[in-house]
Formats: sequence, structure tokens, C-alpha cells
Amino acid sequence: MKAVIMAGGLGTRLRPLTNSVPKHVLPVAGRPMIEYVIRSMVGGGFEDIILTTGYIYDRIVDVVGDATQYGARAFYSIESKRLGTAGSVKRVESLLDDTFVVGSGDVLADVDIKELYDFHKRKGAVATMALTSVDKPTEYGIVGLDEDSRIVKFKEKPKEEEVFSNLINAGIYILEPEALRHVPPETMFDFSKNLFPILLEEGVLYGKKISGLWRDVGRPLDLIGANRDMVERMGGQIIEGSMEGRAEGNVFVGEGAVVENGAVLRNSFVYPGAVVRNGALLENSLVLDGSVIEEGGRIINSIVPWKNIVFPGTEVRDTVLEGRSVGE
Repeated sequence: MKAVIMAGGLGTRLRPLTNSVPKHVLPVAGRPMIEYVIRSMVGGGFEDIILTTGYIYDRIVDVVGDATQYGARAFYSIESKRLGTAGSVKRVESLLDDTFVVGSGDVLADVDIKELYDFHKRKGAVATMALTSVDKPTEYGIVGLDEDSRIVKFKEKPKEEEVFSNLINAGIYILEPEALRHVPPETMFDFSKNLFPILLEEGVLYGKKISGLWRDVGRPLDLIGANRDMVERMGGQIIEGSMEGRAEGNVFVGEGAVVENGAVLRNSFVYPGAVVRNGALLENSLVLDGSVIEEGGRIINSIVPWKNIVFPGTEVRDTVLEGRSVGE
């Protein structure tokens, strides 16, 4: 069976992290974020993975390759112009001759795709939308279901007074090929804004709440939360490098990273080749590959990107660094 993973977005809300890499390969618990989506697809029996790409696509190709490491086969559609979510899938329509799944490569999704597929088949749906519940539905597309789980109401990013549900579109869909007949070729066309309202009117759009971990990673500090959630899901602490300091809460230390004696990591994540010196404190923070936190540095609710230096005694709080050195 075939899966389409949409991986062409610019990730503008995640800048400056996405100035040089696509959002889909940002790290979560030691793996690129897109890997969790691929593994979920493969676990559901979808082993032919079509990736629709555009922005810095070569980095996605570098990470995913032919996908044999996931027990899958990868195919790439590289877009020269933006086509929207449904438009990008329409572009590979000739490859989709049976029920297929569509997922987004820019959310953290470690979910049960087989459960969603089986539900879709039982209902005889043309389209089934994966749903999850959130506390702040105004940032998402919300849905209302009837007693048969058919979607009868859909509102994209409602105002507070328009909220009728906390069930939201999780960006994963099971589709029959006929769903794409409404999508014009080589045209900007979106699932939520354009296609789903049509399918809702036809009464062929269903929704099912998914099992597993799902998290939107829309802004830089969401990446910290994604690491925390996944590390917790994987047991709480993942230590691959040298950890001589103190680990509190959910902690990741990547291969080749060094956390010296006297340093404290509290719900924080240190990626390969990074160094955290004696007396430094990381709290709810993320230090990416090759960065150095010198003695006494304090990193709180922050992200230190690749190959940065935070000088001795410097405090970084509630921010994402852009420069190469801080605190000189």
C-alpha cells in the first residue's frame, strides 16, 4: 500500500531554525521528526512512501534516502512551485491506484495508522480524517461528528466564539483515489480549505480520534516540548554520550555529546557533539549538534542551534539563538 508524506512546507514559524534546514528533519529524541511519521506509515502496512518536497529538498533526501532502513521504499516528487496540500498529492495521482494514506511530515506523529485504515474501510468512507483533542482549538481546524462518526461540521481556525469542539484535524488522512477528482491539476489547492468542504457536503468524509502521540511543532519552543514528550514516551532518559552531570526529568544526551561533572540537565536535550561544561544549567532547553555551553552558563526555556558557543556565566532565557557566540 502507498503513503504520501507532505514535506514541502517552508516552516516559516520555526525560523531561524528553518533558515538552513527543512522543518521535517529537525531532531526529536535523536531522530529527524519525519522519521516518526514514516515509521507510523510502515507500521500500518504502507511501505511505498511518496514524499512531496520542495524547500531544501536535498536535506530530506539525505535523511530519508531510499527508506530501506525503515523497511520501505521512497519515491520523491519535487515541486518547482507551491501547490498546497491537496495539490501536491494530486501531482502524484497516477501512482495512487488504491486506498492510500496522506500524512504531514512537519508534525510529531507516532500513531496507529492501521487502526485508522481499518475504521475507514468499515465505514466505506471516501476520506477519513485523523482527529485529536487539544486545549486551544482556535489554532486548528475543528470538526463536529454525527453518531456514525461522519464529519458534519468543519471550521478552520475558528474564533473563540465559533468554537464548537476541541477535536481537531491531525493532518493524517485515509483516502480513496476518487477523492482527488475534485482537485484541479497543477493548481494551489488545500485539503482543509478546499477539498474537505466538498467531501463534507457529499457526506463521504469521516473522522476518527487517533491512538498514540501527536504534537504540532509550529514554533521553535514547541520543538522542546516535542523532545520532552517523545523522550518520556521512550522511557524518560536516553543517554548515548558521556553523562557525568546530573539528569533530572526527561533528558536526552546524544552520541558524542559530553555533559561534564557539575552540570545539571533538567528536562533538556543535548545533541551529538555538543558540550555542557561544569556548573552549567540547562532547564527545559535544547542544545543542538556541536554547540558548547561553557562553565556556569544557564540555558532556560531556550534553543541553542548548531555550532554555537555560550560563554562562561551567560544566561540565555526564553529565546532561540541566532548568532555563533553569546556572552563575550
